[in-house]
Amino acid sequence: MNLQENIRRILKEETEGINEFINQIDSRYKMSDELKEFLTDFIKESDCKKIEFTGFKFQALGLALHDGVLINKLALNRGLDFLLFVIFHEIAHQYQFKKYGDTKMYECYIGDISVDEAAKFMKTTEEVADEYASRKFRELVKKNIINSNFVPPQMYKNVPLSQIRMMVDNYRKEMKSKDITSSEKISEYFYNMVKSEL
Repeated sequence: MNLQENIRRILKEETEGINEFINQIDSRYKMSDELKEFLTDFIKESDCKKIEFTGFKFQALGLALHDGVLINKLALNRGLDFLLFVIFHEIAHQYQFKKYGDTKMYECYIGDISVDEAAKFMKTTEEVADEYASRKFRELVKKNIINSNFVPPQMYKNVPLSQIRMMVDNYRKEMKSKDITSSEKISEYFYNMVKSEL
């Protein structure tokens, strides 16, 4: 256990917004206490600092940053099984931030690695998040916390590397033009790009 985790545990630091987040899901789908506890623990253990449902300016379902997670409130309309998968996917990225650190996770945008390497790393982290989310969903079923025949999608498996490369290249140019060079600035950029108050 590293120092940051020790301090967090001692201070009993809560994930900001988690109670409201769980309540919004529960008011829509009436979750069992067991499911609420499973989801809450999973989010907290990831060291996610903040989580919320919000409007998005485009069709993404979620956004994971080093300082929190945004879930598109439209995902609440897609059924509980799909919503859980989306949450598991985005929280999987929080575990990746915890494992690799901000610098490694954000070097796709401001690092010295090539665009090809950045695209491969991004594709890998997304595929791993899909697989991790699938495993967590299967765990819920195996533990009889939910009863479902839902087959979790592998959303990034068939996304061509060339498409990710183009996206990375565009983000890099944008960040260079705005002189974005820190984790905080990257997070602020994506937060403002995605979040809508509508």
